This record gives sequence, C-alpha cells and structure tokens, in this order.
Amino acid sequence: MAPPPNDLQALLAGLDIGVMALDEASGLLTPAGPLPQWLDGLELDRPFLALVSSVDQPQVRRALATTGRLTLEHGLWVGSLELHVRTSVASTSTGTRSLALQDVTAARHDARQWRELEAWLVTMAETLPFDFFILDRDGRFLLQNPASVKRFGSAFGRTFFELELPDAMKESFLRAASRALDGEQVREERSWLVGGVERSFSQSMSPVRDGEVVVGVLGIDIDITPLKQSEAALRQSLSELEATQEALVRRKQFAALGEMAAVVAHEVRNPLGSIANAISLMQRGVVSPSEQPQLWKVIADETKRLDLLVADLLDFVRPVTLTLSPRPLEPLLARALRQTLWTEDAESAVSTRLEGSAPPVPLDDRQLELAFANLFRNAVQAMNGRGALSVDVSTEEGERQRWARVTIRDTGPGMPSEVKERLFEPFVTTRASGHGLGLAIVRKVVEQHHGEVRFESVPGEGTTWVVRLPVGE
Repeated sequence: MAPPPNDLQALLAGLDIGVMALDEASGLLTPAGPLPQWLDGLELDRPFLALVSSVDQPQVRRALATTGRLTLEHGLWVGSLELHVRTSVASTSTGTRSLALQDVTAARHDARQWRELEAWLVTMAETLPFDFFILDRDGRFLLQNPASVKRFGSAFGRTFFELELPDAMKESFLRAASRALDGEQVREERSWLVGGVERSFSQSMSPVRDGEVVVGVLGIDIDITPLKQSEAALRQSLSELEATQEALVRRKQFAALGEMAAVVAHEVRNPLGSIANAISLMQRGVVSPSEQPQLWKVIADETKRLDLLVADLLDFVRPVTLTLSPRPLEPLLARALRQTLWTEDAESAVSTRLEGSAPPVPLDDRQLELAFANLFRNAVQAMNGRGALSVDVSTEEGERQRWARVTIRDTGPGMPSEVKERLFEPFVTTRASGHGLGLAIVRKVVEQHHGEVRFESVPGEGTTWVVRLPVGE
C-alpha cells in the first residue's frame, strides 16, 4: 500500500489517527505512514486479532469477513495498556484492507461518566420525597421526579403557564423561574390550597450555568406543612409552659414572701420582747439601781440586733448598681477584717493573719467590703469569738481568665451536712442569734462582680471559703 500524500499525512496526524494496511493472509498490520504517539508499543509482529480484547474478538472477526466500509469500536492492547479504539475498515483498489484507528478511550470514559452521572441524577430525583424539576432556558420542563409529576402532572416540554394550575400559582412559579433565569438564587415560602386544604411550601429555584451563561433552572419545592404545624404546636406549648412557669414563680414568690414575713416577724418579736420586758421592769421599780445598767445593756444589744436585721434586709432586697474601678484587694480586706473584729468584740480572742497579694480587681469598694465583712463575721461567730482566722490572697491562672483568689479559713466547728445545700438561701442559719441573710448577700455581691464563691466544711475541722474575682486587663 502506497503511503498517503504529505497533506493527507498532516491531516491524519492532526486527527491523531493511525492508518495501517492489514495482510489478510497473516493478519499482520503494516503502518501506512507515521503512527501517532498513542500507538507506541503496538506489537506489529502479532496478528491484529490477537491484539484485540478477547471479549471484542468475535465482532471484529465478523467485521473483517465482510466487504465494504464499516466502523466499529473495540478494545485494543497497546503494550500493557488496553485502549478503546474506533476502527474504520475499507477495501483498497489493490484488494487489501485498510484500517484507520482512533483512540476514543477518553471519550468513552467521559461518556460512561456522563451516563453514570445521569443515572445518579435520575435515581436521586426519583427517590427524593419532594418536588424536583429542571427547566431549560425557555422555562420548559426537561426533568421531573415522581413527586413533581404527582403534583403538577407530566409537564415534560411544557412551561408552568401551560399546566393545569391555579393562576396565582402559575404567576408565582413563573416569576421565580424568570428571576432564576436572570441569574438570581430564589428562596421563598408559599401557601397553596391542595385538595381544598392550605399547605405551606418552601420553594427554591437556582440558575444552572455553563460558565457565565445561564442555561436552565433547577427547582425544588418542599412541603413544610408538618413543620409549620409542629412549630405552631411548639409555640403553643411554650406559651402554656411560660404561663405555667409564671404561675409557679408567683406561687414561689408568695411562699418566699410568707417565709420571709414569718422569719422577720420572729426576728423582730424577740428583741422587742426583751426591750419591752427591760423597760417594764424599770418602770415598775422592781430592780435596784445596781441592776439597771444590765437592763440598759439588754436594750442596747437588742436594738443593735434589730438595726443589723434591717440593714441586712435592705442590702439583700435593694437593687444595687455597682461602680467598678480597678483597686487592690488587700486594703479592702484589712478594713473589713478590722471592722468585724471590733464589732464582734473579738480583737483580743481571735488571732488573724492576712498574707499574699493579687493584681487590682474591678470592684465596688463599699459592696465588696460588705460581702467580705459578712464572711469574716460568719467565721468569728462560728468560733464563738475565739480561735484563728487566716486570709490568703493569691493569683490563679485559668484557661481564659486570670483570677484574684481570696481564701478564708477558720477554726470553728464546721457545718452540719444538712445545712450545706441550703447555705446561700435567705434565712438559713446555724446560729440562734443569726437571721441567715449574710451569706445570701455575699453570693449576690460576688456574682455581681462576675466572680465565684464556694466553701468546704468538715465537722470539727472548721470551714474554708474561696472567693474568686476576675482580674482586670
């Protein structure tokens, strides 16, 4: 077979086609010109059929047994690679067979991928529980899943305008589709009458682009009626729960108010009774002049107790706006400790130690001094005015926050376990002369400073209080 002219060789090279003559007697191939690179490694010393994939050999043998021109696709071994080629067979004027081979492996692979993608898309569309459809550039249906067919009917090749739908629904869909064809992502909620019942749908239409050009629209319609119904039921339940909670809070508030009134009445009645008895004894002249100082002390002590109760009640219930400024803790603790020892007349019987330091803390001087004074007073009274009270100040490094840590230890008897769980509640106390507001005030003030307060107490071993306050930047 004569080689093709130069211009034809250039054309074949540009098409990446290999042209060969087939010797029908030996079955061997002879190149009719330079072979393309993809045919490097083709074993020309073996018969052509031996190079064809075994599964395709029957159809290639049948094709070679016929006359005339024909084209077929088959597998071909080129060295160790199995390629997929398109072979055109023609008879020459000399009676030999001419083969033109073109590598279509990549195209076949792409086609298979497209078929698989199409199969996935169809399967996905058919199994989706909501409406799924694709429109072309003219707004006509190209694809519908069964849910969409059930709702709109078979709409292939038609637009929304041509469907048997209510006019309002047609107009809504057409507006959304037009916006999507203009390149806009459309998401809306719509309500329609379906079988005479109003149902809610979440509608989404997205432009399908080929590069920068919008070639169609992908639409999804999800029936969200059950979700809306659940939302309405949840809102109703929350409303009922809120009303119930408000009623419970009111009951709790009334109960707390009644408890507070009873405690306050008890706390006030006892000092008033003692004061009234002392005054009555002096008015009736049944006490000697030497006994009167003792009665005057009773009146003064009970008046002081009433004054303290009123002050603590006001501190507990009065809303306070803190004025925070960075200050060192040590001077504040020293003042609160000194004032407590003097008030409790325990300066000589209680040994104290105040050590350590911490960076300045954003604090309200008056309110925080009140809180620490209550802790110190609680410790001194727990020790019956005798014992040791230590105060240690340090810095604690947290994961996100630095803390100023104040640790207060006393040598009192500790607290019984039944009191610990309610210790911060108002009017809970372990002392006959106490009214149970001091620690409630402590927690309120410390939390207003964004701090924390906790305690450890072992019967017979005393109590340790730890107050942590955030350190300013």
